[in-house]
This record gives sequence, C-alpha cells and structure tokens, in this order.
Amino acid sequence: MKRTGIIVEYNPFHNGHKYHIEKTKEISHPDVLIACMSGNFNQRGDISIIDKYEKTKAALNHGVDLVIELPFLCTCQNAYVFGRSAVRLLNRLGIDELVFGSETGNLEELQKYADLEIDITRLKELMHDGNSYPKSYGLLAGSLYPNDLLAVAYLKALKGTSIRPLCIQRSNDYHSEKLQVIASATAIRKALLNGKDVSMATDIEFKEPLFNKDLYPYIRKLLFTMDKEELSQIFLMSEGIENLLKQNALHHDDYEGFVNASISRRYTRSRIQRILLQLCLHITKKEAEGLEDPDYIRVLGFNDKGRKLLKDLKGDLEIVTLFKNTPEPYKQIELKSDLLYASLLKDPSAYIKRQLQGPVIFEDES
Repeated sequence: MKRTGIIVEYNPFHNGHKYHIEKTKEISHPDVLIACMSGNFNQRGDISIIDKYEKTKAALNHGVDLVIELPFLCTCQNAYVFGRSAVRLLNRLGIDELVFGSETGNLEELQKYADLEIDITRLKELMHDGNSYPKSYGLLAGSLYPNDLLAVAYLKALKGTSIRPLCIQRSNDYHSEKLQVIASATAIRKALLNGKDVSMATDIEFKEPLFNKDLYPYIRKLLFTMDKEELSQIFLMSEGIENLLKQNALHHDDYEGFVNASISRRYTRSRIQRILLQLCLHITKKEAEGLEDPDYIRVLGFNDKGRKLLKDLKGDLEIVTLFKNTPEPYKQIELKSDLLYASLLKDPSAYIKRQLQGPVIFEDES
C-alpha cells in the first residue's frame, strides 16, 4: 500500500487546496493519502477561521483518506519546528512520498538551500543588525518566499528518512489579496472579514468565521494584568518584547493597530502572533521546553482507505481517536487550546461536546 503525505493548514480550504490534492494524486498515485493538519490555530499564529472538524470534513470530501492533527505546541512555532514535527508524524505512519507546494516549484534549487549548513552565529549577527529571521536567512541562502521556506524545512526534516519529496508549484501569490477562482487564503479571510461573497474561491460554508481580532480583548486583558516578570516566562517571549507588548496594548484599541505597532525588522507579524497565542494559553518556557516530541497519532477523520490503514497500524503506534486518550502533558495543552477556541463561539458547549466525540468518518456513497 503506497502512502503519500501532505502537510496542510486549510485556513480556509479553497480551490488551490483542491488543486494540490488532485495534483498530488496525479504525480504520486497513492493508495492512501494522509494529511497532517494544524488544528484550530496555525503556524503563523492565526486562529483558524473554521474549526478543525470542519477543515477535516473538507479534506475528506476532496480526496484525503486520513487526517491527523499536528499538536498545538508543534504547530505554533517557526517553520523548522513545524516542518520537523509534521514530517516526524508522517514518517511514523510510513509514508513513501511527501508532496508540498512552493513558489519556485524547483525541487533541485530548494534542496540546495536545505543542504546549506547555515552559520548560526552569522545569522544572529544579521538579526542584531535589525533584520528579521526570514530576511537574515534570505541574506545567507538567497531570496525565499513563505512556502519556499516551509519546503526547505520539510526537506531538512526528510534527511535520514526514506521519504521521497515531490514539489508542486503554487499557482497564486500567497500574500495576494485579490479574490479570484484560485485565491490565497489571505484574500479569502480578508473578503470574509469585509462581508464579501467568497463562493468563487471556496465551497466552504462559513457559519461562524473567527478572526485574530476576536482574541484581542483577552490578549489585552492579560497584558494589562500580568506583570513583566510573569510575561517574561511565557514560551517564545524573549529579548524584553513583553515591555513593548504591554506598552502597545495601552495605546491601541484594535488588534491590527496593536500588531502593526509591535512588528519590527526583528519581530515579524507571525512571530508576534505566535507569542500572543502562547500567552493566551499561559504556556511557560519551563512547560514547553521540557516536553519530548509527541509519540501519539491524533486522528481527526478518515474514510474506508484511512480506516484500513489505521487497522493495519494498530499495535505498532499509539493511535488516539478519542480526546480523553491523548497522552499527558499534551492533553492539557490541547484542552486549553480547544477551550480558548470554543470561548469565541456563540455556543462553546456544542464545540466542547464535539471535541469529546470520535473522528469525522467519511462514508463513500458510491
């Protein structure tokens, strides 16, 4: 049984993602397609506009056979931790190939970047000169776009495995805000925020979309009430950034104004947003840095092919289909993450009940 993996976020699922799945099947010809997906919060520190179960349904409806969840603490970090963690879980599921998108679409060129031995000392020097991490990396390794950086992270993580990488060129600009048939997730989120119809770009029904701004009242309350010493202990908080965050929270009543004031050449938007999510969950450096890599597979959904694979793997891996069986201490972190998401919904209890149920099961009507 040939197993192919993809690493996804689906914030939200759109026509470009449909193309990615279709193209993956065309070039890889898998017997089973496995998606390792971030849950209710994403790698760049964004809240998911629809919940992870709705994202799972979309994936299964469009050709994915098995969806597993990348834990929050693995998701909400830099590209290299995110990529390494996702590849590690997919490798444990025995995938033969990993298919990913990139702006360049040039696997050979991306592999050259992945093979570079980056001089960390020089990287830090560039950052101390005021350059952000992505810009500093770019100065050392050439100009890379966001999904190129993720592709390089995946390729670095694949070293030492037997997994074959396959690359698909992205057909749209990741940051483009133009709403079209193949639109970026950024464009779709902005359109939804402005109350526009997005049906040309996605077939998802957005009943109760959530946005980063919905978290700002809570973020602001924490920054107002926690002292600097407490804030300095939060995971990813470093170099006195807590002082700037406290100051900006006092002067900005809206999320965008607050984040934009906090961005600098050293602190990108994504880095700021990841820090804020760690703050919302009260995850401390001591708590996070003492954790070992997760060894369990959290199943969010499957079809008949995915069910068969899980049956074949039973006994070899710790496969979690019910939340209550999530190993500690990841269980507590995932619980906090889900409760934070639920707190923003009109009916939090309905989502919490859903979290306690089993995976999404896709029945093939044919």
